[in-house]
Amino acid sequence: MKKFLLIIPLILFHLSFALHGSTKDLPKKAPEIKGVITEEGKPFSLQDYRGKVLIVTYGYTHCPHVCPTLTAFLKKVETKLNQKGLKGKYKIIFITVDPKLDTPERLKKYKTEKGFTNWVFLTGDKNSLKKIWKDYNVFVQDKGYMEMKHGDMVMKHRMINHTAKVTIIDKKGNIVEEFKTMYLPVEEIVEDVEKLIKEN
Repeated sequence: MKKFLLIIPLILFHLSFALHGSTKDLPKKAPEIKGVITEEGKPFSLQDYRGKVLIVTYGYTHCPHVCPTLTAFLKKVETKLNQKGLKGKYKIIFITVDPKLDTPERLKKYKTEKGFTNWVFLTGDKNSLKKIWKDYNVFVQDKGYMEMKHGDMVMKHRMINHTAKVTIIDKKGNIVEEFKTMYLPVEEIVEDVEKLIKEN
């Protein structure tokens, strides 16, 4: 009887409202993110953000198309959440897939130039990042520099194939949903994050 009573609140918590993203095999405890540092050069730990809803994405600063598109949608998410008075109750975290070029200095410059002032950018050695990519089911394939046509011009871009998605982690440190696209549904993410923030 005691076991039954303990299980009920957990089920009710996750069924109190429907999430818009993919919830396959979720919720589950978010794997620890170790061995990486922020754009300020400080060690990162998920524990430091317990009590906040985390919006986690993956990309690289030299990305010519996918990452700028995805982060532009996330910037809209941030704006709408802040308009609702929720600033400080969530955090957007960007994990690089390019440890070769995305140094803390590069990430800090990118953060400032793009106006992502309240985001956290993470980098580190390749082995630490590879474990994180694996734990969060992020495919990464570094293809080096490739030529791309821009009108009449041909330019070389650093190309890294990688999973375009956003992972949502609740206040208790559980992955509760994912949005597996570069074209993020802004209103749906805002609605979900707001509800997760207000959940007890």
